[in-house]
Amino acid sequence: MSHIHLRIHRWVVWWFYIGLVGGVVALVNILGRHLTRTQEETLMIVGVTHWFLGGFVCWALEGIQVQPPPELPEHHLPVRTGPEMEWHPASDFLLPGSGKRLLPPKY
Repeated sequence: MSHIHLRIHRWVVWWFYIGLVGGVVALVNILGRHLTRTQEETLMIVGVTHWFLGGFVCWALEGIQVQPPPELPEHHLPVRTGPEMEWHPASDFLLPGSGKRLLPPKY
């Protein structure tokens, strides 16, 4: 299963939201008011220009980038399920050369 990673700049999202709001306002004005044919065409031209320029600017400035998913490391370490215990031989707790214990004896 492959995943696609998209990197989208914040200004691209703002441009998209402004285009949606502008489109809704234009649609309400076209349907709800008695506009002339020239006014309707002007609204449509402004909307199409906004979306065209948005797409062109996003492409030119690489506002949206498709990136490959990060690769897994080649060397996988074995998963340890049990608790890690550190083991030391008894000679680690003796002072070298004297044979005396470093830790007090247990009673």
